[in-house]
Amino acid sequence: MGLDATTASGLSRRRRLAAAASVLLIVSGAALALAATRYAPSSGANASARGSAVNGDAVWKAGTRPAPSFDLTDQRGRSVSLASLRGRPLLLTFLDSKCTTLCPIVGHQLGVVERHLGGQPVRLVIVSVDPADTRHSVAAAARKWGWHGHWQWLMGTSAQLAPVWRAYGIGVQPTATDIAHSMAVYVIDGQGDERAGFLPPLAISRLVSDVRLLQRG
Repeated sequence: MGLDATTASGLSRRRRLAAAASVLLIVSGAALALAATRYAPSSGANASARGSAVNGDAVWKAGTRPAPSFDLTDQRGRSVSLASLRGRPLLLTFLDSKCTTLCPIVGHQLGVVERHLGGQPVRLVIVSVDPADTRHSVAAAARKWGWHGHWQWLMGTSAQLAPVWRAYGIGVQPTATDIAHSMAVYVIDGQGDERAGFLPPLAISRLVSDVRLLQRG
């Protein structure tokens, strides 16, 4: 027996809610993990007391938390490693160019951060959470989200990307219609150390302040 329109609509709505709930659960798990680091010996109030002025959702003193290394390929086919990016601060995050839920929100916010930084733009590095991302899909996302500065979108196979996701505490779970994943934006200084972590929705003014501080550093 077929479903009537009302029943079918209700089932469709429940499926959408279930998918949204799975995304929220993953993101919430990342939020708890990142927030917990605020109370580690080298973060949060303790770090501030030692002179760190960064103000993320989690913070770390210079030299205490080296960012995990990676070596992937960007949208132009160039090899990019963390070591090759040293010398000035960068923002590192994890996105899906075809996402229609949280990624566009964070993507637009990162565009606002770029515009606030004006003449001293920050290097923006994205690690894909979708092995199906292509140079065309990431370029379309960057245009849609208003990125005009220096950005590199790192792509690869699941086997190449998964170790980077794990190293940065990013959970990735493909669903029937999307890729649910946790999200964080890491502020990495010119020496390759993690200095601050931000969770969505991003506190744009604090993120801009942290980048400017490290650019002066």
